[in-house]
Amino acid sequence: MKKFLAILLILAFLLSGCIGQGADQRPEKVSTLVKEASVMIQEKGEDAFPQIREKGKFYTDDTYVFVWKVEGCKITRVVFPPDLAQEGTDVSDFKDDNNVSITNMFISIANSEKGEGWSGQYLRTNPADNKIEKKVTYIKKVVYKDTTYVIGAWYYIN
Repeated sequence: MKKFLAILLILAFLLSGCIGQGADQRPEKVSTLVKEASVMIQEKGEDAFPQIREKGKFYTDDTYVFVWKVEGCKITRVVFPPDLAQEGTDVSDFKDDNNVSITNMFISIANSEKGEGWSGQYLRTNPADNKIEKKVTYIKKVVYKDTTYVIGAWYYIN
């Protein structure tokens, strides 16, 4: 019986090292990217944008950091790495594939007491497979001089 208990304890100890492995690292990765980009923007303002746009740390195949500029009621997309032609577009009324206001969701987070946090789930067409999928975004508000920015990065929940 003692041998059996000893073997069970050893197995439990060995298996405990496996707990947590394979956990989804995307939330931590995405929030860290947003926070790092936010620090750059707080220090450099728009001079940080080229580094955020280029492939590498802030723009990979599976995610990217975006930046919106808030001027009163007008909200403009100013950094959008996957399609630079969309920079400068008005996103004041940006909606998901279910007609839910993504803009309102993001601005509410940015204007919260903390000034950052996770969005609720919303639906967007994933360009990788052209299917509508659930998505979440980490948002952070940054003020550089007199300009307010909303910085975010996301991932699809699959």
